[in-house]
Formats: sequence, structure tokens, C-alpha cells
Amino acid sequence: MSAAAPAGAARTGGALGVLRLLDRVVTAAEATLMVASLALSVGFLVADIVLRVAANVALPWAAEATRYAIVWLVFIGGSRAARTGAHITIDAVPEFLPERPARLVLTAGLVVSSLSCAVLAWYGVALVRQMMNFRQLSPSLEIPMWWVYLALPIGFALMAIRFAQAAFAPRATGHAGSAA
Repeated sequence: MSAAAPAGAARTGGALGVLRLLDRVVTAAEATLMVASLALSVGFLVADIVLRVAANVALPWAAEATRYAIVWLVFIGGSRAARTGAHITIDAVPEFLPERPARLVLTAGLVVSSLSCAVLAWYGVALVRQMMNFRQLSPSLEIPMWWVYLALPIGFALMAIRFAQAAFAPRATGHAGSAA
């Protein structure tokens, strides 16, 4: 007869499995959106330049579309950077502390970063709602401006999640310097 796992272990394993799956899905979505944003930006700019040089024709929407794609790239890239520990950190204090207190200070920094990003995501939602009420369209593309502003709450929410992951599940994110 085999020994049964404690009841809590099964739930934790299942919950951890779901969290790992969610992490893989979000990571794949981040990568896809980043590549698409960069490819679109480069494609729009190259097409505009080629048409200007070869046919003396300009794409009036190319610069605007490129700008908006880069906005999305920056905010999704911020999430990716938070996941991998690529954001700038001030780590002078932990350098002078023993290992455990240093990890606690770094973890506290990650928690503060996560909470700050959550607050910015909250205000980003308010901004998007306000932009929806304004019904403003972009000048060249004539798309609703709230589509562009939506990058803020989505990017900051993802960064909040990624900083929290780094603080509390460093092995899952590969982020160094957080409490294990």
C-alpha cells in the first residue's frame, strides 16, 4: 500500500500547476505581442521609406501606427523585463547585508514595485474609461485612442504580476535576489 500525500500537498501541486501553466501562457503572449509590435513598427517604417524613395508616395498613417506599436512594445516589454529581473534596481544596501536580510530587502523592493504597478494599472483603467467617454480618434488611423491607452493598464497589471512572482516564486520566474 502506498503512502498517501497530505491533502494540502495535492491542492498546492494543482494550484502550482495552474500557476505554471498561466506563467507559460502569459510568457508566450508577451513574446508574441512584442515580436508583432516590433515587426509591425519595422514593416511600417520600411514600407514608408521604400515608397517615398521609389514612388515619391508617403503613407500618412505609418508614423502614427509605428508610434502606437512601440507604445505597446514598451509596456509589454516592461512586463517581460520584470519577469527576468531586467529592470534597473538599486541594490547598494543588500550588497552590504548578510544573505538573508539582503534577500528580504530585495523582496520588499519587489513587493513595493508590484504594488506601485498595481496602483498605476488601476489609474490606467480610469484613464482608458475616460478616453472611451471622450470618443477621441487618432488623427491618421482614425482608431479609438483608448486602444492605445489600453497599453498602460495591461502593461502595468502584467508588471505587477511579474514583480509579485519574482518576490514570492523566484524559481518560477528565474528572477534573482528574492526570498525563497
